[in-house]
Amino acid sequence: MITYLEAGGSVYFEGNDIGYNNKGYNIWPYTGLTYAGDGAAATTGNVQSITGDLFCSGMNFNYPYKTEADGYIDYFTPNGGELIFESQDGLGRVGCYTGPTNNYRTITSGVFFSVFQENGTTREDLMAVYMEFLTGGTGISQKDDMFFDVAAVSPSTGIFSATVTLQETALCDLGLFDVTGRRVGTLVSGLLSNGTHNLSASAAGMASGTYLISGTIEDQRVSVRTVLLK
Repeated sequence: MITYLEAGGSVYFEGNDIGYNNKGYNIWPYTGLTYAGDGAAATTGNVQSITGDLFCSGMNFNYPYKTEADGYIDYFTPNGGELIFESQDGLGRVGCYTGPTNNYRTITSGVFFSVFQENGTTREDLMAVYMEFLTGGTGISQKDDMFFDVAAVSPSTGIFSATVTLQETALCDLGLFDVTGRRVGTLVSGLLSNGTHNLSASAAGMASGTYLISGTIEDQRVSVRTVLLK
């Protein structure tokens, strides 16, 4: 697996005891996290809910508290990587990493994706964001019923550009995120009328590489990839 990652691969790690069971193995540095604790037995309980950050900002899920899935849920702190979900007690439960030179990507989760209880965000929405982070995208995001269409100009040179086409007025929040998941710019935050809108954000001071245009149009998640060349 290490050979695969160092060749530019992407891996999703998951398990309630993933830190405890792998803390002595050389795969752990590839998560960009530090194993911080084993959690409590399911009878005591660990995770009631999780709240997203960075490119998962605005995403929230309930979790089956004090069930078998809640036994000894590990928690993490960043060690080169970033936390993207914390539980209700402020402990890091999911993190991501792009490697020391953006040469691979990993997501490590101490909570089980399959039992997330939807709370305004669907598991499908989250999986789309996870896959965008792990594999990159086409530069186009489109809702099935054609309510909106978002296309990013890629590659970009000096300025990030995207076109948003709406069939009706919508509340839009589209941010620009670097490969670590940090929000480094905003293309729009507010109402856009129906029609086509050309949006942009300055790339001043930013390094060449891959970025994500991500956020929401009304209650729909949007995530498209763009490349900056300087």
